[in-house]
Amino acid sequence: MVREEGKDTAASRRAVAVPSLRKAVMILDLIGRRGRLAFSTIQKTLDLPKSTTHQLLKALVDISAVQLQADGRFVLGPKICELGCLGIRQRTIDSLSLKHLELLAGQSGFRCEIATFEGRDAVVLASARPGGDARCSGYEGMRWPLNRAATGKALLAFLDEADRMRLLADLDWTKATPRSIASPDAMRRELELIRQRGWALDDREVLDDTSCIAAPVFDGRNRVVAAIATVGQADMITPERYEMLAGLVRNAANAVSQDVREA
Repeated sequence: MVREEGKDTAASRRAVAVPSLRKAVMILDLIGRRGRLAFSTIQKTLDLPKSTTHQLLKALVDISAVQLQADGRFVLGPKICELGCLGIRQRTIDSLSLKHLELLAGQSGFRCEIATFEGRDAVVLASARPGGDARCSGYEGMRWPLNRAATGKALLAFLDEADRMRLLADLDWTKATPRSIASPDAMRRELELIRQRGWALDDREVLDDTSCIAAPVFDGRNRVVAAIATVGQADMITPERYEMLAGLVRNAANAVSQDVREA
């Protein structure tokens, strides 16, 4: 009986949450289509109870999906703009990078991937294995810490300084392996080196047996939007091969950057 009551409670919560989510989306859609709107206009247009409208708007303001202006009207907030840009960017980069990932995988002999920002991680958009089609390697959607993986370091290194400092202050500095960088100060020195040479290295900093070399991808406004990497066994990606592999990775990243700018 207790188990059944628990099920009923969970089901009830879901039943309440789904309509609330739909109403929140209705509010966002209305503000997005009509611009600056007063509370009364939102409430009357959507025919919602005043208490519900107030609760939903407060929740949306709290997550920066909506902003309350000085004149008491509501507009879409920076979180919605950020998510919209991310969605467009990810779909564009995803499709444009495939042929370059396949070429890089064949040239380097290692698995290759392209990743972009998602919170405190670099999330893999697409990947390819030597001799295989891009997207077929099974690593899509994998998340790597920005301060561990080479893709994350490449992204951090070329960010605007204010955004980079904000992220460095928010990252987890617990060591994943004995080689992991363990402090923001040490990472700042590493990022300066990456900016100087144009590529990033993860030498067994995420996994004990894996190394990775990555280079940044830029958009038409010269903002870093992704990073391309070649990933393999640490005993295969040795210091003697760094420069050669970095050259291949940078060529691929530059090719994707050019395609992104022309898209």
